[in-house]
Parts: sequence; C-alpha cells; structure tokens
Amino acid sequence: MLSFALLFAGLAIFGACVGFGTIGQPMYGQALNSYGWALCINGTALTAYFVLTRSRRALRARRNRESELHASDVVV
Repeated sequence: MLSFALLFAGLAIFGACVGFGTIGQPMYGQALNSYGWALCINGTALTAYFVLTRSRRALRARRNRESELHASDVVV
C-alpha cells in the first residue's frame, strides 16, 4: 500500500508541474493547466488515503500486541 502512496505522490507532483505550466504544451489552443491541477488534487487525495490506511493498520496492530502482552501478565 505504501508503494501506491508513493506512486500517487509522484502523480500529484507531476500534476502540479503541469498545473504550473512547466511541463506540457497547449493542445489545439487548450491549456493543460486544469488537467494538471486535477491530477494534483486526485493524487494528493489518494496519497493521503493510503497513508492514513497504513497508519491505522499499524496502530491497530500495535494495540493488539499491547493487549496480548497485558493479558499474559495477569496471574490467576
């Protein structure tokens, strides 16, 4: 999942470059700026989604490990 986050982060950077006009040429009199900004926004949103999903899974796994450790400390 982290690889997808990196992939979409790269897409967001590429979209920002197209949005600023540093990459790409107008086609048939239409500027690519709006398409670049759309790539940037979508790439950023998907990157955030994948990073949040990964961090939630890591937090859940850590809580499960801690609860298992505390359960083994209880002596009856």
